[in-house]
Amino acid sequence: MSDPFHSIPAARDTPLFVFGDHASNHIPEEYHNLGLSGDDLTRHIAWDIGTETVIRHLCEHFGCGGQLAVISRLVIDLHRDPKARGLIPISSDGTLIAQNEILTETERQDRIDRFYTPYHKALGEALDRRHDPLVVSIHSFTPKPDLGDYRLLDFGLLVKSDQQSAELLCKMSARCDKTFTLKFNQPYSAFDLNYTVDANVAPRGLRHLVIEIRQDHIDTTEKACNIAGILAGWLEPLVNRSRIDIIRP
Repeated sequence: MSDPFHSIPAARDTPLFVFGDHASNHIPEEYHNLGLSGDDLTRHIAWDIGTETVIRHLCEHFGCGGQLAVISRLVIDLHRDPKARGLIPISSDGTLIAQNEILTETERQDRIDRFYTPYHKALGEALDRRHDPLVVSIHSFTPKPDLGDYRLLDFGLLVKSDQQSAELLCKMSARCDKTFTLKFNQPYSAFDLNYTVDANVAPRGLRHLVIEIRQDHIDTTEKACNIAGILAGWLEPLVNRSRIDIIRP
């Protein structure tokens, strides 16, 4: 469990790749839970709740490959620029991570070398092995941060360099299920938080989606599998390009 990622092998040649930067709340034993305890180790500050199940279900449904982070973002945030202040957070939603505050530069670089660099290297190599895949990044967001307002949307799409794929997904979701609210660049904006796509996906010119799911929709295995099934239906025409005309005007 000290590896920074887990690769999901493709069962067939599906032009889809699904990954999650925050899929685990695992903290290696030698970090002594970063001095945290209780709910702080399991609530949203430590990981994107439910995303591992969603990603695995999508990969199984489509027979596609994927990649899961298996390290908590409190150890190092794989979805941040390596020069960003929040790469190794010293606080998150009102919780102080004291052991990160006293890191030496050597300890900081060790986490980059051990977790961050291998994760991004493996992701880039996985994308290079595939021919023109749709790349889907799965995240989740808390309905109510301790230091923020309630978030009423069900899904967010972080949109920056691939507007077309996001618009097609929205059209498909509207046709399949009108009970969910989808909004672009909420509760976060791709112009603020989009590092992994900006660094690994967009430069390769690949179609992509960054999907944020409200965590109370996927906070149990049953609910996460249900949402993954819904997402699979929305994604089907985008994965199979010959069916995109179904959702075009």
